[in-house]
Amino acid sequence: MTLSPSSVAPRRTSGQNRRTRRDSAEWWAFPLRVWIIHWLLVQIPATYALRFGIPNDPASPPYGEMPSPLIGLAHWIVEPLRNWDGLWYRLIALEGYAGGTQSAKAAFWPLLPGIMRGGNVATSWTVDSVGYLLANFAFLGALLVMYRLISLDYGDVTTARRAIWVLALFPTALFFSAIYTESLFLLLTVSALYLWRRDMLWLAGLISIGAALSRSGGVFLILPFLALLWDRHRRDWRAYWPGIIPAFFPALGPAIFAGILYREQGNWIAFIDVQEQWNRYSAAPWETLRCAVVTCHTLGGEPDGISWNWWTNLWQHPTWATLTSMEWRNDFANSDVLELVVTVLFLVLALVGLKVLPFYLTVWVLPGLIIPLLQPSEVHALMSMPRFVLVLFPLFIVLSKLIQPAVIRIPWYIISVTLLVVLTAQFALWYWVS
Repeated sequence: MTLSPSSVAPRRTSGQNRRTRRDSAEWWAFPLRVWIIHWLLVQIPATYALRFGIPNDPASPPYGEMPSPLIGLAHWIVEPLRNWDGLWYRLIALEGYAGGTQSAKAAFWPLLPGIMRGGNVATSWTVDSVGYLLANFAFLGALLVMYRLISLDYGDVTTARRAIWVLALFPTALFFSAIYTESLFLLLTVSALYLWRRDMLWLAGLISIGAALSRSGGVFLILPFLALLWDRHRRDWRAYWPGIIPAFFPALGPAIFAGILYREQGNWIAFIDVQEQWNRYSAAPWETLRCAVVTCHTLGGEPDGISWNWWTNLWQHPTWATLTSMEWRNDFANSDVLELVVTVLFLVLALVGLKVLPFYLTVWVLPGLIIPLLQPSEVHALMSMPRFVLVLFPLFIVLSKLIQPAVIRIPWYIISVTLLVVLTAQFALWYWVS
Protein backbone atom coordinates (compact mmCIF):
# COMPACT_ATOMS: atom_id res chain seq x y z
CA MET A 1 0.00 0.00 0.00
CA THR A 2 1.31 3.43 -0.95
CA LEU A 3 0.87 6.22 1.60
CA SER A 4 0.04 9.68 0.46
CA PRO A 5 2.39 12.48 1.58
CA SER A 6 -0.32 13.96 3.81
CA SER A 7 -0.63 10.72 5.80
CA VAL A 8 3.04 10.63 6.74
CA ALA A 9 3.96 12.47 9.95
CA PRO A 10 6.42 15.23 9.20
CA ARG A 11 9.91 14.61 10.53
CA ARG A 12 11.23 17.32 12.82
CA THR A 13 14.51 18.87 11.87
CA SER A 14 17.43 19.10 14.30
CA GLY A 15 16.91 22.87 14.43
CA GLN A 16 13.29 22.39 15.51
CA ASN A 17 14.36 19.91 18.19
CA ARG A 18 16.93 22.31 19.57
CA ARG A 19 14.37 25.11 19.62
CA THR A 20 11.86 22.90 21.46
CA ARG A 21 14.44 21.88 24.05
CA ARG A 22 15.44 25.52 24.49
CA ASP A 23 11.83 26.57 24.98
CA SER A 24 11.16 23.77 27.47
CA ALA A 25 14.25 24.72 29.48
CA GLU A 26 13.37 28.40 29.48
CA TRP A 27 10.82 28.10 32.30
CA TRP A 28 13.54 27.16 34.78
CA ALA A 29 16.71 28.58 33.22
CA PHE A 30 15.58 32.21 33.07
CA PRO A 31 14.30 32.42 36.68
CA LEU A 32 17.47 30.66 37.80
CA ARG A 33 19.64 33.35 36.16
CA VAL A 34 17.57 36.09 37.78
CA TRP A 35 17.87 34.39 41.17
CA ILE A 36 21.66 34.04 40.91
CA ILE A 37 22.08 37.72 40.04
CA HIS A 38 19.75 38.72 42.88
CA TRP A 39 21.65 36.55 45.36
CA LEU A 40 25.01 38.02 44.35
CA LEU A 41 23.69 41.59 44.60
CA VAL A 42 22.52 40.91 48.16
CA GLN A 43 25.13 38.53 49.52
CA ILE A 44 28.26 40.38 48.40
CA PRO A 45 27.28 43.75 49.98
CA ALA A 46 26.04 41.98 53.12
CA THR A 47 29.26 40.04 53.62
CA TYR A 48 31.40 43.05 52.71
CA ALA A 49 29.54 45.24 55.21
CA LEU A 50 30.00 42.66 57.96
CA ARG A 51 33.72 42.39 57.21
CA PHE A 52 34.61 46.06 56.83
CA GLY A 53 31.69 48.09 58.21
CA ILE A 54 31.07 49.47 61.69
CA PRO A 55 27.80 48.05 63.07
CA ASN A 56 25.12 50.24 64.53
CA ASP A 57 23.93 49.52 68.07
CA PRO A 58 21.22 46.83 67.74
CA ALA A 59 18.01 48.51 68.80
CA SER A 60 15.88 45.54 69.82
CA PRO A 61 17.46 42.11 69.87
CA PRO A 62 14.88 39.74 71.36
CA TYR A 63 17.36 38.32 73.83
CA GLY A 64 18.16 41.62 75.52
CA GLU A 65 21.65 41.01 74.19
CA MET A 66 23.06 39.72 70.94
CA PRO A 67 23.42 35.92 70.56
CA SER A 68 26.84 34.43 69.99
CA PRO A 69 28.24 34.97 66.48
CA LEU A 70 27.97 32.12 64.03
CA ILE A 71 31.17 30.29 63.16
CA GLY A 72 32.82 29.18 59.94
CA LEU A 73 31.29 30.04 56.58
CA ALA A 74 27.94 30.76 58.23
CA HIS A 75 29.46 33.77 59.97
CA TRP A 76 30.15 35.50 56.64
CA ILE A 77 27.13 34.23 54.71
CA VAL A 78 24.29 33.89 57.21
CA GLU A 79 25.24 36.27 60.03
CA PRO A 80 24.63 39.57 58.17
CA LEU A 81 21.21 38.40 56.97
CA ARG A 82 19.71 37.19 60.26
CA ASN A 83 19.23 40.62 61.86
CA TRP A 84 16.06 42.20 63.21
CA ASP A 85 13.11 39.79 62.77
CA GLY A 86 15.51 36.99 61.91
CA LEU A 87 16.59 36.81 65.53
CA TRP A 88 12.96 36.55 66.65
CA TYR A 89 12.43 33.60 64.31
CA ARG A 90 15.64 32.10 65.68
CA LEU A 91 14.38 32.47 69.23
CA ILE A 92 11.02 30.84 68.43
CA ALA A 93 12.76 27.99 66.59
CA LEU A 94 14.85 27.32 69.70
CA GLU A 95 12.30 27.94 72.47
CA GLY A 96 8.81 27.92 70.96
CA TYR A 97 6.24 30.54 71.91
CA ALA A 98 6.67 30.21 75.67
CA GLY A 99 9.47 31.79 77.72
CA GLY A 100 10.32 35.23 79.05
CA THR A 101 9.46 37.12 75.86
CA GLN A 102 6.44 34.95 75.07
CA SER A 103 3.91 37.72 74.52
CA ALA A 104 6.02 39.52 71.88
CA LYS A 105 6.67 36.27 70.01
CA ALA A 106 3.00 35.98 69.03
CA ALA A 107 3.58 38.56 66.29
CA PHE A 108 5.66 36.00 64.36
CA TRP A 109 3.76 33.24 62.60
CA PRO A 110 4.87 29.64 63.11
CA LEU A 111 5.69 28.02 59.75
CA LEU A 112 9.15 29.54 59.23
CA PRO A 113 10.47 28.89 62.77
CA GLY A 114 8.85 25.45 62.69
CA ILE A 115 10.77 24.51 59.53
CA MET A 116 13.94 26.02 61.00
CA ARG A 117 13.53 23.82 64.07
CA GLY A 118 12.77 20.73 62.01
CA GLY A 119 15.77 21.33 59.76
CA ASN A 120 18.00 21.74 62.78
CA VAL A 121 16.84 18.41 64.23
CA ALA A 122 17.21 16.61 60.91
CA THR A 123 20.63 17.98 59.91
CA SER A 124 22.23 19.37 63.11
CA TRP A 125 22.79 22.64 61.24
CA THR A 126 22.05 25.79 63.19
CA VAL A 127 18.51 27.10 62.93
CA ASP A 128 20.02 30.26 61.45
CA SER A 129 21.59 28.36 58.56
CA VAL A 130 18.42 26.40 57.93
CA GLY A 131 16.40 29.63 57.85
CA TYR A 132 18.85 31.25 55.45
CA LEU A 133 18.83 28.31 53.04
CA LEU A 134 15.05 28.07 53.23
CA ALA A 135 14.61 31.76 52.44
CA ASN A 136 16.94 31.72 49.46
CA PHE A 137 15.73 28.51 47.85
CA ALA A 138 12.12 29.43 48.52
CA PHE A 139 12.72 32.61 46.54
CA LEU A 140 14.11 30.57 43.66
CA GLY A 141 11.00 28.40 43.80
CA ALA A 142 8.78 31.49 43.90
CA LEU A 143 10.44 32.90 40.77
CA LEU A 144 9.98 29.58 38.95
CA VAL A 145 6.28 29.41 39.75
CA MET A 146 5.74 33.13 39.12
CA TYR A 147 7.20 32.70 35.66
CA ARG A 148 4.68 29.97 34.88
CA LEU A 149 1.68 31.72 36.44
CA ILE A 150 2.26 35.04 34.67
CA SER A 151 2.90 33.25 31.38
CA LEU A 152 -0.37 31.39 31.86
CA ASP A 153 -2.32 34.57 32.62
CA TYR A 154 -0.85 36.75 29.87
CA GLY A 155 -0.06 34.18 27.21
CA ASP A 156 3.55 35.25 26.73
CA VAL A 157 6.86 34.90 28.53
CA THR A 158 7.94 38.52 27.99
CA THR A 159 5.60 39.81 30.68
CA ALA A 160 6.80 37.10 33.07
CA ARG A 161 10.47 37.91 32.42
CA ARG A 162 10.02 41.61 33.04
CA ALA A 163 7.98 41.08 36.20
CA ILE A 164 10.48 38.77 37.91
CA TRP A 165 13.38 41.09 37.00
CA VAL A 166 11.58 44.05 38.57
CA LEU A 167 10.78 42.03 41.68
CA ALA A 168 14.24 40.50 42.16
CA LEU A 169 16.01 43.86 41.78
CA PHE A 170 13.58 45.96 43.82
CA PRO A 171 15.38 48.06 46.47
CA THR A 172 14.00 46.06 49.41
CA ALA A 173 14.30 42.64 47.73
CA LEU A 174 17.12 41.89 50.17
CA PHE A 175 14.43 40.42 52.46
CA PHE A 176 14.04 37.52 50.04
CA SER A 177 17.55 36.43 51.08
CA ALA A 178 17.26 37.29 54.77
CA ILE A 179 15.74 35.10 57.48
CA TYR A 180 12.29 36.58 57.01
CA THR A 181 9.00 35.11 55.77
CA GLU A 182 8.87 36.99 52.46
CA SER A 183 10.34 34.19 50.31
CA LEU A 184 8.39 31.37 51.90
CA PHE A 185 5.12 33.31 51.84
CA LEU A 186 5.62 34.32 48.20
CA LEU A 187 6.39 30.74 47.17
CA LEU A 188 3.30 29.36 48.91
CA THR A 189 0.88 32.04 47.69
CA VAL A 190 2.08 31.94 44.08
CA SER A 191 2.00 28.13 44.13
CA ALA A 192 -1.52 28.06 45.55
CA LEU A 193 -2.77 30.49 42.89
CA TYR A 194 -0.99 28.64 40.07
CA LEU A 195 -2.41 25.27 41.13
CA TRP A 196 -5.90 26.76 41.42
CA ARG A 197 -5.55 28.19 37.92
CA ARG A 198 -4.61 24.69 36.74
CA ASP A 199 -7.75 23.25 38.40
CA MET A 200 -5.85 21.43 41.16
CA LEU A 201 -8.15 22.98 43.75
CA TRP A 202 -7.59 20.66 46.69
CA LEU A 203 -3.81 20.77 46.44
CA ALA A 204 -3.97 24.56 46.12
CA GLY A 205 -6.12 24.69 49.25
CA LEU A 206 -3.64 22.59 51.22
CA ILE A 207 -0.74 24.81 50.19
CA SER A 208 -2.76 27.88 51.12
CA ILE A 209 -2.88 26.61 54.71
CA GLY A 210 0.92 26.84 54.75
CA ALA A 211 0.74 30.39 53.40
CA ALA A 212 -1.70 31.32 56.17
CA LEU A 213 0.68 29.78 58.72
CA SER A 214 3.62 31.82 57.48
CA ARG A 215 1.94 35.25 57.55
CA SER A 216 -1.43 36.59 58.61
CA GLY A 217 -2.16 37.83 55.08
CA GLY A 218 -2.32 34.26 53.81
CA VAL A 219 -5.94 34.03 54.94
CA PHE A 220 -6.89 36.46 52.16
CA LEU A 221 -6.17 33.77 49.57
CA ILE A 222 -9.84 32.99 50.09
CA LEU A 223 -10.64 36.04 47.95
CA PRO A 224 -8.81 35.09 44.72
CA PHE A 225 -9.99 31.49 45.11
CA LEU A 226 -13.61 32.68 45.22
CA ALA A 227 -12.98 35.13 42.37
CA LEU A 228 -11.69 32.32 40.16
CA LEU A 229 -14.69 30.15 41.06
CA TRP A 230 -17.02 33.02 40.18
CA ASP A 231 -15.22 33.64 36.90
CA ARG A 232 -15.77 30.01 35.92
CA HIS A 233 -19.25 29.25 37.25
CA ARG A 234 -21.01 32.61 37.62
CA ARG A 235 -24.62 31.87 38.72
CA ASP A 236 -24.39 28.13 38.22
CA TRP A 237 -24.46 27.63 41.99
CA ARG A 238 -24.39 23.84 41.90
CA ALA A 239 -21.10 23.91 40.01
CA TYR A 240 -19.38 25.53 43.01
CA TRP A 241 -19.57 22.26 44.91
CA PRO A 242 -17.23 20.78 46.07
CA GLY A 243 -14.59 23.27 44.88
CA ILE A 244 -15.77 25.89 47.31
CA ILE A 245 -14.56 23.75 50.24
CA PRO A 246 -10.78 24.17 49.60
CA ALA A 247 -11.39 27.85 48.87
CA PHE A 248 -11.81 28.32 52.62
CA PHE A 249 -8.80 26.24 53.65
CA PRO A 250 -6.69 29.41 54.30
CA ALA A 251 -8.89 30.07 57.34
CA LEU A 252 -7.32 27.01 58.96
CA GLY A 253 -3.97 28.83 59.24
CA PRO A 254 -5.04 31.34 61.92
CA ALA A 255 -7.04 28.58 63.66
CA ILE A 256 -3.95 26.36 63.93
CA PHE A 257 -1.80 29.25 65.12
CA ALA A 258 -4.45 30.15 67.71
CA GLY A 259 -4.26 26.57 69.00
CA ILE A 260 -0.48 26.76 69.29
CA LEU A 261 -0.65 30.04 71.18
CA TYR A 262 -3.35 28.72 73.52
CA ARG A 263 -1.21 25.71 74.34
CA GLU A 264 1.92 27.75 75.00
CA GLN A 265 0.57 31.09 76.20
CA GLY A 266 -3.00 30.37 77.24
CA ASN A 267 -4.39 32.97 74.83
CA TRP A 268 -6.21 32.06 71.62
CA ILE A 269 -5.94 35.56 70.16
CA ALA A 270 -2.42 36.46 71.31
CA PHE A 271 -1.47 37.24 67.69
CA ILE A 272 -4.10 39.99 67.76
CA ASP A 273 -3.42 41.27 71.28
CA VAL A 274 0.32 41.51 70.61
CA GLN A 275 -0.13 44.28 68.03
CA GLU A 276 -0.46 46.86 70.79
CA GLN A 277 2.79 45.66 72.33
CA TRP A 278 4.46 46.31 68.97
CA ASN A 279 3.04 49.86 69.01
CA ARG A 280 0.36 49.21 66.38
CA TYR A 281 -2.96 51.05 66.63
CA SER A 282 -6.11 51.44 64.55
CA ALA A 283 -6.56 54.41 62.22
CA ALA A 284 -8.25 55.38 58.98
CA PRO A 285 -5.97 55.08 55.91
CA TRP A 286 -5.91 58.84 55.36
CA GLU A 287 -4.89 59.37 58.99
CA THR A 288 -2.06 56.88 58.55
CA LEU A 289 -0.85 58.74 55.47
CA ARG A 290 -1.07 62.04 57.35
CA CYS A 291 1.08 60.64 60.17
CA ALA A 292 3.58 59.47 57.56
CA VAL A 293 4.10 63.11 56.60
CA VAL A 294 3.68 65.08 59.83
CA THR A 295 4.52 64.14 63.42
CA CYS A 296 1.67 62.36 65.23
CA HIS A 297 3.63 60.45 67.89
CA THR A 298 6.96 60.80 69.66
CA LEU A 299 7.68 57.31 70.93
CA GLY A 300 10.87 57.19 72.99
CA GLY A 301 11.67 60.75 71.97
CA GLU A 302 11.76 59.85 68.25
CA PRO A 303 9.04 61.59 66.19
CA ASP A 304 7.28 59.78 63.40
CA GLY A 305 6.53 61.50 60.12
CA ILE A 306 8.89 62.24 57.26
CA SER A 307 12.24 63.87 58.03
CA TRP A 308 14.70 65.54 55.67
CA ASN A 309 17.55 65.95 58.16
CA TRP A 310 19.66 63.45 56.23
CA TRP A 311 19.25 65.46 53.01
CA THR A 312 20.01 68.79 54.70
CA ASN A 313 23.12 67.35 56.30
CA LEU A 314 24.31 65.85 53.02
CA TRP A 315 23.63 69.10 51.15
CA GLN A 316 25.68 71.06 53.65
CA HIS A 317 28.44 68.46 53.96
CA PRO A 318 28.60 66.46 50.70
CA THR A 319 31.49 64.22 51.72
CA TRP A 320 32.18 60.51 52.01
CA ALA A 321 32.64 61.04 55.74
CA THR A 322 29.05 62.26 55.97
CA LEU A 323 27.67 59.33 54.00
CA THR A 324 29.49 56.79 56.14
CA SER A 325 28.89 58.42 59.52
CA MET A 326 26.64 56.59 61.96
CA GLU A 327 24.59 59.74 62.61
CA TRP A 328 23.78 60.31 58.93
CA ARG A 329 22.97 56.65 58.29
CA ASN A 330 20.58 56.61 61.25
CA ASP A 331 18.94 59.81 60.05
CA PHE A 332 18.48 58.24 56.62
CA ALA A 333 17.18 54.96 58.07
CA ASN A 334 14.63 56.67 60.32
CA SER A 335 13.53 59.39 57.90
CA ASP A 336 10.36 57.54 56.72
CA VAL A 337 11.11 58.69 53.16
CA LEU A 338 11.41 55.14 51.82
CA GLU A 339 8.19 54.09 53.53
CA LEU A 340 6.19 57.00 52.09
CA VAL A 341 7.60 56.77 48.55
CA VAL A 342 7.02 53.00 48.32
CA THR A 343 3.49 53.26 49.75
CA VAL A 344 2.43 55.98 47.33
CA LEU A 345 4.03 54.14 44.41
CA PHE A 346 2.17 50.92 45.16
CA LEU A 347 -1.14 52.65 45.73
CA VAL A 348 -0.75 54.10 42.23
CA LEU A 349 0.21 50.67 40.88
CA ALA A 350 -2.91 49.19 42.48
CA LEU A 351 -5.08 51.78 40.73
CA VAL A 352 -3.44 51.06 37.38
CA GLY A 353 -3.76 47.36 38.13
CA LEU A 354 -7.54 47.67 38.08
CA LYS A 355 -7.24 47.83 34.29
CA VAL A 356 -4.10 45.74 33.78
CA LEU A 357 -4.50 42.77 36.12
CA PRO A 358 -6.91 39.82 36.05
CA PHE A 359 -9.66 40.31 38.62
CA TYR A 360 -8.48 37.49 40.88
CA LEU A 361 -5.05 39.12 41.23
CA THR A 362 -6.60 42.50 42.01
CA VAL A 363 -8.62 41.09 44.91
CA TRP A 364 -5.46 39.40 46.16
CA VAL A 365 -3.33 42.56 46.37
CA LEU A 366 -5.87 45.02 47.78
CA PRO A 367 -6.00 43.61 51.36
CA GLY A 368 -2.19 43.55 51.44
CA LEU A 369 -2.16 47.30 50.82
CA ILE A 370 -5.19 48.34 52.84
CA ILE A 371 -4.69 46.37 56.08
CA PRO A 372 -1.31 48.01 56.94
CA LEU A 373 -2.89 51.41 56.35
CA LEU A 374 -5.52 50.52 58.95
CA GLN A 375 -2.88 49.50 61.52
CA PRO A 376 -0.07 52.06 61.55
CA SER A 377 2.80 52.08 64.02
CA GLU A 378 3.61 54.79 66.53
CA VAL A 379 7.28 54.33 65.59
CA HIS A 380 6.87 54.78 61.83
CA ALA A 381 3.32 55.22 60.56
CA LEU A 382 4.07 53.15 57.45
CA MET A 383 6.43 50.80 59.25
CA SER A 384 7.51 47.80 57.14
CA MET A 385 5.49 48.81 54.06
CA PRO A 386 8.57 48.61 51.78
CA ARG A 387 8.82 44.98 52.89
CA PHE A 388 5.11 44.15 52.92
CA VAL A 389 4.69 45.08 49.25
CA LEU A 390 7.30 42.55 48.14
CA VAL A 391 4.82 39.67 48.27
CA LEU A 392 2.21 41.57 46.25
CA PHE A 393 3.71 40.16 43.07
CA PRO A 394 0.87 41.25 40.72
CA LEU A 395 1.85 44.88 41.30
CA PHE A 396 5.30 44.10 39.95
CA ILE A 397 3.61 43.01 36.73
CA VAL A 398 2.05 46.47 36.57
CA LEU A 399 5.36 48.15 37.42
CA SER A 400 7.19 46.20 34.72
CA LYS A 401 4.68 47.43 32.15
CA LEU A 402 4.97 51.06 33.24
CA ILE A 403 8.77 51.10 32.98
CA GLN A 404 8.82 49.31 29.63
CA PRO A 405 10.15 52.29 27.60
CA ALA A 406 13.95 52.25 27.69
CA VAL A 407 14.08 55.92 28.71
CA ILE A 408 12.34 54.90 31.96
CA ARG A 409 13.55 51.32 32.34
CA ILE A 410 17.30 51.99 32.34
CA PRO A 411 17.28 54.76 34.99
CA TRP A 412 14.85 52.67 37.06
CA TYR A 413 17.17 49.68 37.19
CA ILE A 414 20.23 51.83 37.92
CA ILE A 415 18.48 53.47 40.89
CA SER A 416 16.84 50.24 42.02
CA VAL A 417 20.03 48.15 42.05
CA THR A 418 21.99 50.95 43.73
CA LEU A 419 19.40 51.17 46.50
CA LEU A 420 19.31 47.38 46.81
CA VAL A 421 23.06 47.30 47.47
CA VAL A 422 22.94 50.28 49.86
CA LEU A 423 19.96 49.00 51.84
CA THR A 424 21.52 45.54 52.10
CA ALA A 425 24.64 47.06 53.66
CA GLN A 426 22.42 49.08 56.00
CA PHE A 427 20.53 45.97 57.07
CA ALA A 428 23.70 43.94 57.62
CA LEU A 429 25.02 46.62 59.99
CA TRP A 430 21.81 46.88 62.04
CA TYR A 431 20.36 50.04 60.52
CA TRP A 432 16.60 50.05 60.08
CA VAL A 433 15.42 49.29 56.56
CA SER A 434 11.83 48.10 56.80
